[in-house]
Amino acid sequence: MYDDISEIKTFYEARQGLQVAARLQPRVTDFWERSEGCCNIAIGFATPFLRQDDVDSLLMPQRQGVLVWPRNQPVRSTLVDPHALPIPDVQTDRLFLVHALEFDSDPGRMMDECWRILDGAGRLLVIVPHRHGMWTRAEWTPFGHGRPYSRRQLRELLQHHGFEPRVITTMLFMPPMATGWTLKLSHSIERVGARWWPALGGVLLAEADKMLYAPAGKTSKLRSLRPRARPSLAPQTSRVARWL
Repeated sequence: MYDDISEIKTFYEARQGLQVAARLQPRVTDFWERSEGCCNIAIGFATPFLRQDDVDSLLMPQRQGVLVWPRNQPVRSTLVDPHALPIPDVQTDRLFLVHALEFDSDPGRMMDECWRILDGAGRLLVIVPHRHGMWTRAEWTPFGHGRPYSRRQLRELLQHHGFEPRVITTMLFMPPMATGWTLKLSHSIERVGARWWPALGGVLLAEADKMLYAPAGKTSKLRSLRPRARPSLAPQTSRVARWL
């Protein structure tokens, strides 16, 4: 199963995985904030798309496992609970999710955590399998597992949890076959597919801004903890009010 980190690692070490990373990495590289004092974080199996100086922390969900990264520098990869990230509120400038959202049992809670740790001017980048693309049927790849998304589904998930999508695009138009000719022509196929067959892309890439006053993050979590109303002779203080 590709929700295990060793299987995903094996895929990206093979020729097909290397080509997939080569097609997507430029968009990820352009996403990062480069100003002094910035904080860039990735969640999921992001190592194929990262250079060593791209992120301050790589957070790997506990369901998948963790790898040591980078190899020849102080380790910045950490095994985490994606529903309780070990990051203070509003501390992150750029946040990247890949091979994370589609495998999570409660993606809404993960999105709430992303909203919580992002700065007010922060930005989110998400890569997920495209429900209508060819790669969701390729079970021998990571994109053929987990929960795929349509454009509408991904947009609604982002908006419901406090993000305003800037753009949602399809990428990865090369066929999910590890044959020689598809790998050699992958760059040309990507360019032609983006122009003429955008609906057939294998993944969705969404970039979104944090909405400051959206009912997400802690707000939605606290709302879910309110006790149900019950008859009483005198008003009672709710648990949420006592915490606040």
